[in-house]
Amino acid sequence: MSVYLAVGAFIAVDIFLVVLALGSHQVETKASAPRTTSTIAAVPRASTPTATPTVIPAAELILPLPPTRLLGAVDENTAWRGVTGDCPSTPASPELTTDGGATWKTTDATGPANVTALQRLMVTSASVIEMVGLTETDCAPEFVKTYVGGDNYSSYPDKINGAWYVDPADRATVHSPVGDAKAPCDAVVTLAVRDDESAAALCADGLVFATADAARTWSEPSRAPGVMNLAAAEGGYLAAAVGTVECDGVQLLMLTAALAPSPFGCYPSTASPAKLSGNVTVSETADTMWLWAGDSLARSADGGATWK
Repeated sequence: MSVYLAVGAFIAVDIFLVVLALGSHQVETKASAPRTTSTIAAVPRASTPTATPTVIPAAELILPLPPTRLLGAVDENTAWRGVTGDCPSTPASPELTTDGGATWKTTDATGPANVTALQRLMVTSASVIEMVGLTETDCAPEFVKTYVGGDNYSSYPDKINGAWYVDPADRATVHSPVGDAKAPCDAVVTLAVRDDESAAALCADGLVFATADAARTWSEPSRAPGVMNLAAAEGGYLAAAVGTVECDGVQLLMLTAALAPSPFGCYPSTASPAKLSGNVTVSETADTMWLWAGDSLARSADGGATWK
């Protein structure tokens, strides 16, 4: 009898040890499972790069050049335009249209005012236009005006100090109505002027800066990729950009006074973005937007949705 009891006890102990071993293995497996899952899940997170908008690298390939085209619109039918370049070899020959660009009247400012290489157009009407150019003799900044639709021009030396401009000989300096000031970058390509205190500067590296105190101080930079030119607009600045993925041509953007960009229109063009750099300008009136891109001039009365 004792023999049977001993055998039974031995079997019971053996079963207990087997069960204990199995239980220990299950606990170990459950404890290790989360670590295995966590390791696998971490691999794709580590290997997946942060998404980058494609518009930025596409547009950054094109940097702005000093504009060779100047444009100032008066209304839906009336505008002035001009071509600029080196001083003194580029004559100042502003053109006027009063029929929406169908025909243009060429005028001569170089002859009567000895001005060349126009830098800014400030238009008031078909009769009155003010300009900043460079003198024919020494390429110094000069203020010129006509009251008679370009039939004659006169120089006004006393007005140049109160004008906004960037002298091509020193693009690291901006002249405002209060005098010369350090530019926000090494090379300002163009200025868009709203009033005596407010303007935006487009730099050669594509950054845009704004000032609200006549260039005494400048805002933090804003990058609106592909911007080639700026113009003053109600509430901010109008920008023309090329090389963006959203528009096969010239992309129109509105920049707030704080330089936040908002795309709103596209002008289709077959010209390459590189050829449009330096050859795009834009201007707007209360009801019409004018765009001069390469050899094409167009107008839009619906915010850039359609062009004629």
